[in-house]
Amino acid sequence: MAWIAPESRALTMEEMTNNAQELVNYMISFGFSANALSAMLGNMQIESSINPARWQSDNVGNLSGGFGLVQWTPATNIINWLEARGLPRTDGNGQCLWLATETAATGQWIATSAYPLSWEEFKVSTQSPDYLASAFLHNFERPADPAATESDRRAYALHWFNTLDFSGSG
Repeated sequence: MAWIAPESRALTMEEMTNNAQELVNYMISFGFSANALSAMLGNMQIESSINPARWQSDNVGNLSGGFGLVQWTPATNIINWLEARGLPRTDGNGQCLWLATETAATGQWIATSAYPLSWEEFKVSTQSPDYLASAFLHNFERPADPAATESDRRAYALHWFNTLDFSGSG
């Protein structure tokens, strides 16, 4: 398998499942729990349909909008970081590397009173995937209207938890 990163569009369920398994296969080596990975994927399904080539609202080239798996905003935040490392902007593993190594360092994760987990606690948490999906939504994504998609993010997190192979050999 390999990442599917066609153009900026919603992926099919088959394509999302492929990319979700690619993410798990890569991120498991950083010590993430299955629950945390599922939570992140539930959010990514809403943000980008787990497409590392997705631009916000499919407005290709809008550098002030969001881009990538978690819709980094502005897009230059992830694009510049990847390019500085010689990686293409649509590299799913490169975007995952940023998540694994830069989330805490850049201050992207801000613990809230409702979800008082640090990034390091979130990464290894065995709390339910749907709870952790809300934690990722509120502490990392922080959209203008979190309630608009929170229940979907939680349901998608449970779907990924029950669908993917978290053994590291998937």
